[in-house]
Amino acid sequence: MTKVITQLSTKIKSEFKKADEIWVAVALLNNSGLELVLDSLKENCKKNFLVGIDLPTDPKALRKLYELQLTSEFNVRIHTDKQYFHPKLYLSKYKYDFTAFIGSANCTNGGLNSNVELSLMTKESQTCEDLKNWFEKIFDLGKPLTLKFLAKYQADYDERLRRKKEDEKIAKKEKRDLKKEVEATFIERREFIKVLKSYKKSKDYKTIVSDRKKAIKELRRSIDYPNFKNIDVDWFFKIWDLGHLISIPKPTIKREITKFRELLIMLCDDKIDLALRYNSALEGKLKIRGIGEGLISKILIIHNSNDYYVKNDKSTLALQKFGIELPKGLSKGEKYKITIKVLKEISEETLIEDLAVLDYYLYVIGNEETSEKSQLATSVKRK
Repeated sequence: MTKVITQLSTKIKSEFKKADEIWVAVALLNNSGLELVLDSLKENCKKNFLVGIDLPTDPKALRKLYELQLTSEFNVRIHTDKQYFHPKLYLSKYKYDFTAFIGSANCTNGGLNSNVELSLMTKESQTCEDLKNWFEKIFDLGKPLTLKFLAKYQADYDERLRRKKEDEKIAKKEKRDLKKEVEATFIERREFIKVLKSYKKSKDYKTIVSDRKKAIKELRRSIDYPNFKNIDVDWFFKIWDLGHLISIPKPTIKREITKFRELLIMLCDDKIDLALRYNSALEGKLKIRGIGEGLISKILIIHNSNDYYVKNDKSTLALQKFGIELPKGLSKGEKYKITIKVLKEISEETLIEDLAVLDYYLYVIGNEETSEKSQLATSVKRK
């Protein structure tokens, strides 16, 4: 069934209020349009937004999306490809049935209510599946919202309102900046690779690989991964491999074991952007007092040793030794995500088994750095 629609607001409200999941891809978004969509949804609806910045999308709407990411079942990406982003798609799913609206209407009050717009509504299953596949393909090419991007975008947005003729030029600049933001500088990268290759050739390399695999298996058993139904908090904290955790938060975790279980499920959900998972664990609704980056990253590496590493004092010292520099103004989750990208590249280049094995060598290097600093401090005191 296909219908011509000249005003979307009423139809969108009707379809979205019962939706289990929605997908919205628009070239332009403002607060009024976003509120209309969000107010139409039931609480447990899963939301997917792909937003363009070639047109002057409202920074207030982007900030609201950023904040909602940390507390809701929300997936948001910004389109940053070189091509001008101009689609208007509103797709919903209720049980097994889809409804799609495609046409000229952006997600603004004008686009949904007052402008002269033209859209088609379809419930044809194959067409809707094709639209969903298109969305997911383009969504994967987008970039997550970041605090640094939002701060800079606000200043540029004010200027864009006065200089509409230069919108395209500024949009291209914003996209380049956002892409640069996710790159880390590694001053002594070659030296780091050289050191890791020497470790790779050592006699105990195979033993380390085997020990790491055994440790991950034991850690998984301790938290009943991936079911998380029978979590043994004491056992988990006794396993020092992949980050020695202090036991201070144990009583809190035991008291809030249901919340801890939800936290583990969220952290291991790869459908959610990594930085968002990380930040949500630190400051979102699943935050538990005493749980920091060490425990969060330990859970991540237990979940997938190819994609995550343990973030603690030792690994940080090791990376600092070889001059890793991360962009300023990023959240902890964004920094962790960027570091992961660098470490995965290095792991592949050195043929290190996975990031769990690489983490062992980060610990060794970090421990050496700690000893050297301690000896230096002792020497200074004696003088």
